[in-house]
Amino acid sequence: MFFLDHQGTVKLIFQPAEEGQGGAYYVLQEGVLDDVSAIFGLHVDPALPVGVVSSRPGPFAATSGRFLATVTGKGGHAAMPHDSIDPVVAAATTIVSLQQIIAREIDPLQGAVCFLLNYTFVLVFFVYCKI
Repeated sequence: MFFLDHQGTVKLIFQPAEEGQGGAYYVLQEGVLDDVSAIFGLHVDPALPVGVVSSRPGPFAATSGRFLATVTGKGGHAAMPHDSIDPVVAAATTIVSLQQIIAREIDPLQGAVCFLLNYTFVLVFFVYCKI
C-alpha cells in the first residue's frame, strides 16, 4: 500500500464548494497541490453507516459541469405543422440524445453519468387570423 511506503509530509485538504462551485479551482490557484506527489480523496457517502470508511483503487468520483442552452422555435398553425419549428420536440430530442451518449458511446465497464437537472420551457402562443 502506498501510505506504508511513503515518506514525506501529509497534507489534509478540505476543498470548499466541492459540489460544482469552483472550489477545486481556488485550491489549485493557491498552489496547495504544487508539492504533492500523490493524493487520496475522501467524500461523504450517506449510504455508509456512521464510522465506516470505504475505498477502492483508481478514480471513482464524478464531477459536474454546467451549461445553458436556448432552443428557439418558429410558430405556426396546427393546420400547417410542417411550416413551424417545435422547440419542445427539439429540446426533448436533445435531452434524450445526451442520455444516449452514456448508453451507446461509453464502455459499460467505465463509470459515466449524464444527469440533466433543470429544464425550463417558456411557450408563447400566437394565432394570426386574416379577416
